Amino acid sequence: MFDEQQPATRSEWADQQLRRAILRGDFAPGEVLKISALEKQLNVSATPLREALRNLATDGLVELHSHGSARVASVDTAEAVELYEIRLLLEPTALERSVAKGDAEYRSRVEQAWNAFSGANERSYALHAAFHRELLSACDSAWLLRVALQLADRAGLLMAHGRVTFEPDFDVIASHEPLLRLVMAGDAPGAADELRRHLQNTLELFQVLALQQHD
Repeated sequence: MFDEQQPATRSEWADQQLRRAILRGDFAPGEVLKISALEKQLNVSATPLREALRNLATDGLVELHSHGSARVASVDTAEAVELYEIRLLLEPTALERSVAKGDAEYRSRVEQAWNAFSGANERSYALHAAFHRELLSACDSAWLLRVALQLADRAGLLMAHGRVTFEPDFDVIASHEPLLRLVMAGDAPGAADELRRHLQNTLELFQVLALQQHD
């Protein structure tokens, strides 16, 4: 479930591992995240785990309760529709600024995230979310980047558990290839337009699902 790669601090590492596990679907919405169990699984003390859970709660992946427990956030189709409408307003702008400011190091990070995403043996919402996070990572507006990344991660949870169905012949990797090409070519306006189209398609899937549930 968890890997051994460690960033700067134990809390950051715990955040990274829990984020990936939640977006992979290792934990179901509403599932209790027990500090004692996570301490053993991650070999991390309670203090960095609590800090990581607070960060994940800020990003909408975890719900914290007054008595100190934590649960994986619940998912709701109506919320998904609203979230994708907001992503359509913000994320293409964040991507356009990211591509415009991105340098060789940025493109290398994007390529690494793409290789992990496209090389997975099965559909991985965690790797999908990581790829989208890396696309936005060079945005020069700290607030825009912060909000866009929070929305992208929350969307990853909704995609993993929102019961959205694609056509049997839908190729999720191929659907991202035009976006990758535009980003790697440094075409900031083109990448923004492609992302806008990409998000619109997913929004329409959630809109259909919301109507079905309402009926």
